[in-house]
Amino acid sequence: MNASRLRILVAGTAAIALLAGAARVMFAVPTSPPLVATVDLERLFNNLDVQKTEGERVDAVAVKYDAELDQLRGRIENLQAELENFEQGGEAWLKTSRDAEAAISEYQAIEQFARLKVEAERAKSMRTVYERIRSEVEAFAKAQTPPIDMVIIDDTVPQLEPSTAEAMQKQISARRMIYSSEAFDITDILLSRMNAATGSGG
Repeated sequence: MNASRLRILVAGTAAIALLAGAARVMFAVPTSPPLVATVDLERLFNNLDVQKTEGERVDAVAVKYDAELDQLRGRIENLQAELENFEQGGEAWLKTSRDAEAAISEYQAIEQFARLKVEAERAKSMRTVYERIRSEVEAFAKAQTPPIDMVIIDDTVPQLEPSTAEAMQKQISARRMIYSSEAFDITDILLSRMNAATGSGG
């Protein structure tokens, strides 16, 4: 074996050993149990100040379209009332009838658009609040000493609703937790932190 082939073989062996070491680091089995906390996501979500603010924003969008629809509804009623003043089939009657039909079509189009718009804004609002919760949970978990490894949604909180056997089985199958100690619940801590941040303009 010449010197150049020997150097290549040594370099290759070293590279394999290095990769094997890195793999052991990457895929090493944890040596200690994880620190876990739980959160009542529904209670947290519903009691956040930012959720109320987002709800008011969505309501404002709905109110704007309601006002526009009310105005159109009044115009339609006025046009329909005017029809009684004209001879059916006459030029004035036909024009007013066309105007009423156009107003009705516009009303229906705006009503449909408004419904979709408000629903889209509601979905956007929910996503915004959820992303803020995730961000705050991550920041809180990392700031602890030692850091919290996992924050799990406590799905033992909602009561099982009386139902058919099939529906009850689905409710039970959807559960991921059987028991959770309140000592590890951080819902109130997150509520205080996030509402305090909202109140200070955060």
